[in-house]
Amino acid sequence: MSIKSFVKVFCNPSEQSGFILVTAIAFLFILTTVGLALSQGAVQGFNLSVRHSYTQIAHIASKAAIDFAEEQYELDPNYAGTAEQDLIVNEKYRVTIEVEILFNQGSTAKRVQAYGRVYIPETSPNADYVRDIKSTIIRNGEVIGEVDPSDFNPILWLDANEPSALYKTPVTNSQYIDGLWGNTDKDIVEQGGSDASSGNRGKLYFGNDDIELTYDGNSRGHQWIGLRYRGISTPKNAVVSQAYIQFVTDETKQAGAVQLRVQAVAADNPGIWNGDYAVSGSTKTSASVTWTPPNWNVVGASGANERVDVTPIVQELVNRSGWNPGQAMAFTISEINGSGIRTAEMGNGVEEAPKLFVQWQQASAESTVDGDEIDRWNDRSLNNNDAIFAYGVRPQLKTSQINGLNAVRFSSDGTLRSALSSNLTGGSLTAYMVMMPRVSAQSNARFLSMLNTSSATDEGTSNAVVPFYQSGATTSIRQRYNSTTGLLTSGSGSWNICSGRICS
Repeated sequence: MSIKSFVKVFCNPSEQSGFILVTAIAFLFILTTVGLALSQGAVQGFNLSVRHSYTQIAHIASKAAIDFAEEQYELDPNYAGTAEQDLIVNEKYRVTIEVEILFNQGSTAKRVQAYGRVYIPETSPNADYVRDIKSTIIRNGEVIGEVDPSDFNPILWLDANEPSALYKTPVTNSQYIDGLWGNTDKDIVEQGGSDASSGNRGKLYFGNDDIELTYDGNSRGHQWIGLRYRGISTPKNAVVSQAYIQFVTDETKQAGAVQLRVQAVAADNPGIWNGDYAVSGSTKTSASVTWTPPNWNVVGASGANERVDVTPIVQELVNRSGWNPGQAMAFTISEINGSGIRTAEMGNGVEEAPKLFVQWQQASAESTVDGDEIDRWNDRSLNNNDAIFAYGVRPQLKTSQINGLNAVRFSSDGTLRSALSSNLTGGSLTAYMVMMPRVSAQSNARFLSMLNTSSATDEGTSNAVVPFYQSGATTSIRQRYNSTTGLLTSGSGSWNICSGRICS
């Protein structure tokens, strides 16, 4: 089922085009004669009647231009418009016509804008009176779906062929990344603290069996820990729903409270840890996490107690202007206070290294590919009545469906719901639509619904209206609604007058 809303069709049989143009020109000559007579009084003053006469001449000329364009289009499907040319010239004034192509649907239809202009006197370089008309012209009686809905001042305007109209379903992905242990890869490091013995302050240690968070005796003091993870797949500006670093307990060294600060290096793609004070001296992210891990009482444990949430830190990193998928992230851990020590595996090839887990939802992007699942259909009326996916099977973008134009295909009970449904309090509903019903269906389906509840059906409430409805496997379109007497479905060709809420 495919829908495109707010459509008007102009039908102009080709065999009448010549007659229409002749009639228009004849009418124009009559009006021209009146204009000439009126112009005799222009020497004493250009009165309102004279100006009105010339305005009418320009208006009729613009209509003649439409008729001329229809004739040309029937003769040549590649008709590309008409440059300004003279229609009538006399010693008092000159009348011209022009046709501009606004929308080209090839041999099927064109959206045009036609101009009629009056120049006084006939040799003037500038027109004194200009009228323009927009219209859709078609060939061979074909029906098309292209018109300017703004002519109707709609409160909801959905068009599958407008730029930035359809946005596809956000994609959720996740990734586990291991830190690389050892002196070769240099991704996991302990740095001697400021209270370490003099020779160890700021020094980097890569090949240990474990990570002390953070006190490691008088020799190294309260260490800084550096953890670098390579090849992060998260897209730029993705919404990070969850991110954490998972440790594995190496030993139950010293119980007691400890408070740690976790940050990251504020860089788009930080390199390996290198040089004294590389961890403590790096530029840090604005986002930081205060982590108070409980006692680690079981060797080999790797659960919630051994995990630190770094979601806001990762979010800041992927929002950086220079972030790209495939780059690295580097985190730092330092002590704030406390006497407890948490000892984790470093990952020496036998034991597990700390892992980074990132889950993200890629921001909704414009739907342009055939088969994209639709999450949002933007309302172009500026009334903020965007249609958002509510329940059922998500509809899909289908390209080149109706006269080469895109459409939205609905399946099963898939529904995009707009705030419009809850804002209607009564009155009439006018809908312009181009739709191609399915030949068969597994279940009943609605094309346009004023349903204002979150339920998946229109039953059970007396303020649900379905102006366009497909009943079962038939291709006919019917009207279904809940009235004051219960659920009703109109017969083929039998339509009821309904308000936006209750039909009776």
